[in-house]
Amino acid sequence: MITFYNRFLNDTVLQWLLLGSMASLPLNLFVNNLLFTIFFIAFVLKILLNDPKGLLRTLRLHWVPILLLMSPLLVASVGCIYTSDLQGGLKDLGRLVPLALIIPAVFHRPEFYKNSTRKLGYALALGSLMAALLCWGLSIGPVLADGNGLADLFSQKYAYHELSGRIDIHTPYLGMFTAISIFFLLRESFKINTFRKRFVYGLWMAVLLIFLFNLLARTAILTLVIGSFFFLLHQRKYLLIVLGVLILSGAGTLAYWQDHNFLRDRLFNSLNVFEQTTIFSKKDDRFTRWEASVSVFKQFPILGPGTAAEDSYRKAAYYENLDSKAYNDNYNAHNQFLEYLSTYGLLGGICFVLLLIFLLRAAQGDPFRVYLVFAFILAGLTESILERSWGVSLYLLIIMIVCSHKFLAHERP
Repeated sequence: MITFYNRFLNDTVLQWLLLGSMASLPLNLFVNNLLFTIFFIAFVLKILLNDPKGLLRTLRLHWVPILLLMSPLLVASVGCIYTSDLQGGLKDLGRLVPLALIIPAVFHRPEFYKNSTRKLGYALALGSLMAALLCWGLSIGPVLADGNGLADLFSQKYAYHELSGRIDIHTPYLGMFTAISIFFLLRESFKINTFRKRFVYGLWMAVLLIFLFNLLARTAILTLVIGSFFFLLHQRKYLLIVLGVLILSGAGTLAYWQDHNFLRDRLFNSLNVFEQTTIFSKKDDRFTRWEASVSVFKQFPILGPGTAAEDSYRKAAYYENLDSKAYNDNYNAHNQFLEYLSTYGLLGGICFVLLLIFLLRAAQGDPFRVYLVFAFILAGLTESILERSWGVSLYLLIIMIVCSHKFLAHERP
């Protein structure tokens, strides 16, 4: 039976399942979760059938980094013990269960994930390209039916949440996947010598870059700009840096100085730098909303109110602050550190900071791995990234790529 299982679910089949889940990440969360669930159950079961003693040895040798990487699951489990919302807590806990299976598996067989790194990058980039074409394809019909031109794709009616809503993916996450894909393709393009292949890569990146700006995902755009600048600086591609600065300056100037421009209002006026509210967009209040999460932390500074229990206290703070939008939509903290502070108190905050420090240290030595961690950190500043399945999938991707290069099986870290 074990022989049949190994032949049926060999490494090639498992790798295709993993690549399929990664390609579907920017496209459809259900397909992503389905393929990834099949993958991690099959992968872990194969380890248990073939090398259970080796897995125990891995857990014994690497228990410190494994527990640290599993801290989101562990603090959520602890939080479920004393939460006042057990049903919600178990729901949040279920989203993090894959960490218990994948993280030990990565440490036990790092070569599998290390050998899949480039393929995972290409799978995500292909999925992002398909998402861009699909979003545009589903938007062009309504644009033309309303008697508008293709330039109106960048208007308030069709851009931003309206664009990503075509495939039912939250804009910041789709933007983040797209930005990671662009950076990966940029790095890969420097390994190519032929003009034809460079042209293909350049066209691929150009399509994704236009799509990223069409999404108006500000954090993802900022992540890409900063990451690309330091990468090109490291590669001594000074001409490309100058060209990029000129393009961004020209596009930014054009967007800002035009009247009645949704791009200007989204990218500039809504950042709280300029306080006015326009007919195109309302001032972004996410930074002032952080006060609600801080107030919950002050009430429960040590362990917090428990998994999922913070929502009721934060909602009360929204009510006191007269923030009807956040109150009616039951907004989370929109910051992962504050999310942990308001949910698990100092326990959660300290665990999250230690986790980020560990990932940064483990990613050293490769621009793509560093960029992945940097993107995760920056996204965590404006989104409660581990509160959504998209963010958990990204976190697992980072662990698979970063830790598989950092640690070798059965060796002490």
